[in-house]
Amino acid sequence: MYNRYYVKKKPRKTPFLKVSQREFSFLKNWRIVRYYIQKRYNLTLSELEMILYLYDEYIFDRETFDTFAKSMSWDKKRFKELIQRGIIKQWREGKVSQHKKLYQLTQKTKLICSHTYKKLLGLELISEDPCRNDIMKGNSYTDRIYKNLIRKMNSKTTEDSHNDK
Repeated sequence: MYNRYYVKKKPRKTPFLKVSQREFSFLKNWRIVRYYIQKRYNLTLSELEMILYLYDEYIFDRETFDTFAKSMSWDKKRFKELIQRGIIKQWREGKVSQHKKLYQLTQKTKLICSHTYKKLLGLELISEDPCRNDIMKGNSYTDRIYKNLIRKMNSKTTEDSHNDK
């Protein structure tokens, strides 16, 4: 048999950190943007998720709505409530034997989705004016926490836009 002698390698004194570039980071601020959109437009989380799902569908029927609604908590009145609140409107009247009723999101709802995406991508800032944004008044503890997060997110977004130029 051969005697083998192993030489232990000395560990580095300073750890080596390799930073990889991330292609997407817009979901980093999802919680802040979601809280802002929900508070501003008086939406629940399930309503916001539903309209973001339907935003991709230009025109949809009740089956499309129900397909996504199955993934949420059970609410039999959800569809009618969204119509009554002006989130969904009827696009085409259904005939008895030929056509289904078709629906689409209202213009206001499409703008909500558009603002949500722009804020996530950093193309728009969340307003820090207390007259436009009730969160900035800091009436509750949660609002005060999100107020600081909004300021930090906006400053980071403006820094990134200056660095890109």
